[in-house]
Amino acid sequence: MRILQINSHYNQGGAARIVACIHRQLSARGQESHVAYGRGQKGEEGTYRFNTVPEVLLSAACSRFLGKNGWYNRAATRRLLSFMERVEPDVIHLHALHGYYLNFPMLFDYINSREIPCVWTFHDCHAFTGNCGYFFDCEKWKTGCGSCPYLKNYPASQWFDRTGVMWRQKRELFTQGTKKVIVTPSLWLTEQAKQSCFGKYPCITIHNGIDTKQVFYPRDRRACREKYGFGREEKLILGIAVGYRDERKGAKYIIQLAKNLGSGAKVILIGWNRENDCLLVGSDGKKIADNIVTIPNTSDADMLAEYYSMADVFALPSLAENYATVTLESMACGTPVAAFQTGGIVEQVDEETGWLVERGNATALKETIRLACQDKALLREKGMRSRKKAEECFSQEKMLRAYRQLYEEVLNKE
Repeated sequence: MRILQINSHYNQGGAARIVACIHRQLSARGQESHVAYGRGQKGEEGTYRFNTVPEVLLSAACSRFLGKNGWYNRAATRRLLSFMERVEPDVIHLHALHGYYLNFPMLFDYINSREIPCVWTFHDCHAFTGNCGYFFDCEKWKTGCGSCPYLKNYPASQWFDRTGVMWRQKRELFTQGTKKVIVTPSLWLTEQAKQSCFGKYPCITIHNGIDTKQVFYPRDRRACREKYGFGREEKLILGIAVGYRDERKGAKYIIQLAKNLGSGAKVILIGWNRENDCLLVGSDGKKIADNIVTIPNTSDADMLAEYYSMADVFALPSLAENYATVTLESMACGTPVAAFQTGGIVEQVDEETGWLVERGNATALKETIRLACQDKALLREKGMRSRKKAEECFSQEKMLRAYRQLYEEVLNKE
């Protein structure tokens, strides 16, 4: 059985690390596995990046100025289809298709005309909305998009609202054929998928899994702090800054958190892009907070695990989220999570393992973290429970068993 996964990135970001995990585990078990991805760093054996940087930039510009996302990248998609002809996959496993790297009509005309069995994991809501990754309080996606209240959100359009047209065209393209199964990592998103045009297909939940044995496990806290130059007694709050230009990720809340905590704690932000530097400066041109430490993006999982392990609390200020991989990684490293109560986060974090506060309530988030950092025993207890839950519920072995069984089922579906 030959499996081909398609995603925007490989091993960069939460969904991309899930793709890499599935690929590596399948390959290690002797399964023929391939990954085709559109952008980002060079992959590894069995992976193929089919876009060039100029093609991605041109597609992003067209999408933002003309208002349609997923209707460009013809040359790159032709390369993808040629690759698929060579691989001849038995099952195609789709992941995130937005990201300025694909031509939707070309890809789905190919899949639909050949009736290739397809597993599609939704990592957000983009597949069934006109264009939004998350719909927040808008429910137009149920009856027909248009006059989008979140037009400037990623994937953004600067002027033209094509969401109504895209909603209709995506429904037509995406829901042809019978050999499709929709997977989401959270019960929350599974329920949304069932209410969408994809309700005609089986919609199931397979929780994301991570390597809780060899990579994401508690490291020596003192040694990690010494390695990266932090004091034994410093209060350290960790955040992942990937995607902070998107307001959904809540950058302003964690920056405000740093300001409010002041000298009482340091806030470490990994995955920082220099384009985000403007977020750290107020309207008066002065730095908002002096206790923020920014770290560039990294694909070094061991480094990530060390930072998770040495932090007192992991802060997740996202205003909308599906089933965040970073939450699982932090918990597996024994660091409790403080997050806004939204989406699938409530299925990951509970009062035994961390803290959930009202979405957008910056004061509650600050007070929760401030008080937590004053109670070492509480941090230790929640950290131990987080680790236990990660081992029991979030292992990559459990996830892979579910996907392998699903591949067999969809391949044998009449």
